[in-house]
Amino acid sequence: MTGARLIGAACLSASIVLSALGQLGMKAGMQNLKLARAGGEIAWSAVSTPPLRDALFFTAAGLAAYGLSLVAWLAVLVRYRLSYAYPLLALSYVLVYAGATQWPALAEAATPQRTLGTLLILAGVALASLTGGRASR
Repeated sequence: MTGARLIGAACLSASIVLSALGQLGMKAGMQNLKLARAGGEIAWSAVSTPPLRDALFFTAAGLAAYGLSLVAWLAVLVRYRLSYAYPLLALSYVLVYAGATQWPALAEAATPQRTLGTLLILAGVALASLTGGRASR
């Protein structure tokens, strides 16, 4: 793999992974915000309380990851055809599903229907990636 192709693949991978991490982080932040609200801790002076502190941390980290994924995506758009690269972003859905069901903080249920849907997404990504993706010059 040449240097340019390696950079393109790294940017694409970074965009996919950072997008998924951003979604998981923002969800974890909102879960903690819900806990803080239930505990009556919603006040900016209570930032030191664990649920609110965690809510702010995870939300900020999620937004940062999502912002970095956007920067990586812009680098992808320079290097690949949109019709090739955009379907590959669906891999972030697979990562989010896996993360949401495996991360104890989120503990979402893995159902047979969702798992089958996720496998269908993988099949669709595989079909879409069969064509070359390099941008025409």
